[in-house]
Amino acid sequence: MDFCKNTNALNSRRVLFEGACEQPVDSDITLPEYFPDVVRVLKCTLTPRITSVQGTADRITAEGSALLRILYLSEENCVRCFEQNIPFSKYAECKAAENACVSAHAKTGYVNCRVQSPRRIDIHGSISIAFSMYCRERTELLCGCTGGGVQMRKMPIAYSNLAGCSEKLFSMHETLELGAAKPSIAQIVKCDAAALLEDVKLVAGKALVKGELIVRTLYIADNEESDIQTMEHSMPISQIIEIDGAEEECTADAVLTVSALEIAAKTDATGALRLLDTSVFLCAQISLYAECESDVITDAYSTQYEIDLQKRSVEFRSICDRFSDTYLCRGTPDTAGSGIAQIVDMTCQELQYSADVQDSALRIQGTVRIGLLYRDRENQWGFTDRSFDFTYTRAVAATGEHLLCQPHITVSGVSFLLGTEDKVDARVELDISGIVFSAKTVQAVADIQIDEENRKRQKHAALTIYFAQEGESVWEIARRYNTTSEAITAENKLTGDTVETKCKLLIPRV
Repeated sequence: MDFCKNTNALNSRRVLFEGACEQPVDSDITLPEYFPDVVRVLKCTLTPRITSVQGTADRITAEGSALLRILYLSEENCVRCFEQNIPFSKYAECKAAENACVSAHAKTGYVNCRVQSPRRIDIHGSISIAFSMYCRERTELLCGCTGGGVQMRKMPIAYSNLAGCSEKLFSMHETLELGAAKPSIAQIVKCDAAALLEDVKLVAGKALVKGELIVRTLYIADNEESDIQTMEHSMPISQIIEIDGAEEECTADAVLTVSALEIAAKTDATGALRLLDTSVFLCAQISLYAECESDVITDAYSTQYEIDLQKRSVEFRSICDRFSDTYLCRGTPDTAGSGIAQIVDMTCQELQYSADVQDSALRIQGTVRIGLLYRDRENQWGFTDRSFDFTYTRAVAATGEHLLCQPHITVSGVSFLLGTEDKVDARVELDISGIVFSAKTVQAVADIQIDEENRKRQKHAALTIYFAQEGESVWEIARRYNTTSEAITAENKLTGDTVETKCKLLIPRV
């Protein structure tokens, strides 16, 4: 007996490993001689940076450092900043897989500082490092077969197939100049950056990623006032990433994130500190989807032999909408009693959110935590953390049993207005992008095994009269009488897969 099965491939992203570990950070700091004494600590932060991630046969290893930054007041009531890099290396044990992608992401758990003396500060903190390993998993879908008298009930499915995925760390380096109107640098207080994705172009096996890096630097001016200045620069991003399966027709879901940022003040030709030596590590995560169509077998039987069916639940995802938007979330956090007279700087310190799609609308709810560096009415320095909530909604061109979206959000800018009675109008600009999937789960036939030793015996006459009810399935009738749907349809001149009205049917034997 010649029996042949045909298959199509369904590719999906499979998580092979997820795990996390804690990295304690403990340090007893003695200030260098060229730093003034500590009178009061305004803010202590710990920023983890991942600079390399490698997967070996039995582990994932992340290399990086934690940037400790202490913002404090000196005896002259001037703001000063002490920085120290604390390197770390962490690994998670896991079994490697061929062509798997590995990643590691770090975030601060907590950090506490205690001033032991004007020259000594005790630091205790912790960072959490999340490891993951994932790959493109190929699932063979049975879409047809010939021989053995096998009859199949098929369902045509259109879906978005995962054509490839990649995660890559890359670095950028550039020397930036201060504007002509800006004073020289005495000391850098802090710096941050946001990576904004603009375009992804696909060619055979490669993705060209373009974007913009916004770098914001806060520094103490080298003048009599020692005031604090803000400088913003823009750096173009252009990177080629190799991805197996990348073709021009694919749809790319990509995100750029800043993994690490280092800025050091440098002298220019005049000997003044007017240059910023900037190094940044970026992470590009890309998933590619190709539009496919296939027949899925949902049921089968043989008119000649007994067969064994194996079924499984298969989820098909199809891209039904994609978007890129800018949203300004505003809040008036409670700052009563702080006596704020002037806000020198505002920073978005943390962004937490969750998203869901219901009734053809995407809804993102989250919380923004901001930090305010300010002077009060008595000209004293202060720092405070405040939070406010936001809600973002947008209509999506999507229908289906279940809609899914994991949006990418980047803080692209911050601004503020200081009103009366300590009221602050905080504004945080968010770049929001993503793809909306329509998910459908099908009970599909995974395999058909024919028992050639167990041939069916015909139990019915060559032609049987059957009285069908309205709405009955022609497929179920054919299966009951061990014939074919095509034979019943042709014999009775039916036009659909169900019986439209109560009637008498002639059931031919095959």
